Amino acid sequence: MIVADRDRLGNPLQTVVCHACGLVSVNPRPSDEDIDQFYRDEYRKSYKQTLQPKLKHVYRAGRVALDRLTYLIPLLHQGGAVMDLGAGGGELLFMLRGLGFEVQGIEPNIGYGEVARDVLGLPVQVTTYQEAQVELESCDMVTCFHVLEHLPHPVDALTAMARWMKPDGLLLIEVPHVMSRCQWPHSRHHIGHLHHFSSSTLALAGQKAGLRAVDVFTSGDGGNLMVVFRKNQGGHGNAIQSTIPGHAQRVIGHLRTHTALMHLLSPPPYLRPLERIYGHVRERLALMRCQDVQLLLTQLLEEAQALAQSAREGTPPWEIPISEFG
Repeated sequence: MIVADRDRLGNPLQTVVCHACGLVSVNPRPSDEDIDQFYRDEYRKSYKQTLQPKLKHVYRAGRVALDRLTYLIPLLHQGGAVMDLGAGGGELLFMLRGLGFEVQGIEPNIGYGEVARDVLGLPVQVTTYQEAQVELESCDMVTCFHVLEHLPHPVDALTAMARWMKPDGLLLIEVPHVMSRCQWPHSRHHIGHLHHFSSSTLALAGQKAGLRAVDVFTSGDGGNLMVVFRKNQGGHGNAIQSTIPGHAQRVIGHLRTHTALMHLLSPPPYLRPLERIYGHVRERLALMRCQDVQLLLTQLLEEAQALAQSAREGTPPWEIPISEFG
């Protein structure tokens, strides 16, 4: 079923819902070759209007990395090996390395990947996950933040990540939540997001890759979804049923009822500008004090070191009410 025929800029883009499972996807999908070329050369120019991250982009990504550490740290043992697929400019890996973890990453975009590798000195492979050289069962944790929705074959990607995990390792996937209500109804559709996941469809994709979902979280505003996976002791899920009865109807119902009027009657349109103003002021002050990428991240690392101690003693700042995958 077609749920949208335009992207957030008003350009033609057909988005459909799978009646069998409820996964929302772009249709037709660009070729794999076009997708690889886009993310290698064009993606950051399209999203950030730059080939390599500017200082403000590094700072913003560093602050996001700090937020992610609050729920990553309690799940890691000291000195554990972490792989970040879609490492960007390397801000998260920089902080994890500074906290004593063994890190590596994969980033397909040349401009951002070269900053992570050459400027920050991180072991980041500037290539796709299909071409990357990763030792099997070498990672205590694999992270994949806002990447899976960009990949044409998410089950294949999850299968690759499962191979990198140690038998008792963890995989953390974070994606935009298709059932969220915190953004304008029509802003969710754009060419970069080939798939839109719910907790149910993401868990099903993991099952097909031989993984089992052990925890599901939503961010405080409901906009992001994170699923924690472990390896399925039964191996690859070839026999997993590919349907989620009734889920497509729930997704369609959500998309239909999340109208512009309903959005205007909710808090997000009025809270987000205030949050942006606060963030902008904090950013300007930070950039006035520092104009060097490494020094800027080193200053943020000081916050991360304090955060790591409290994170080990506390609970992640995520809501945890999602307990079923269907």
